Amino acid sequence: MKTNIKRERNRVMIADSSTFIRVMLTTGMEKLGFEVVGTAKNGREAVDKYMDLKPDMVFVDAALEEIDGIEVTRMIMDQNPSAFVTVLIDESLDLSDLSVKAVRAGAKGYLKKPLTILDSLFLAHGSDSSTDKE
Repeated sequence: MKTNIKRERNRVMIADSSTFIRVMLTTGMEKLGFEVVGTAKNGREAVDKYMDLKPDMVFVDAALEEIDGIEVTRMIMDQNPSAFVTVLIDESLDLSDLSVKAVRAGAKGYLKKPLTILDSLFLAHGSDSSTDKE
């Protein structure tokens, strides 16, 4: 059985307080065929850019400054209930508490930081809903 994967370039936005994480995720997602349309370093910038860019996927650092990532997720979901938001949670934080808060705010999932290439590959394949089987 042959599987052909059809993928339009999904538009991604990355909001993380760490320049390193923003660059790493941008590079990784672009190598996987995604189009990174914007990045943000704090919560206020993340919300503003989301409203302007309307990306297909958003990665949001739970520990953003000005507006935390959980509230950013809630604000995005209020504007677009079908948004695909993944919250990034630093391993030094309370993963169980923040993961529950993230899902309650509307996130489709969460990833523990530091991220690995396996996390990026999982996201790339897990978000592809358009497959044709021959």
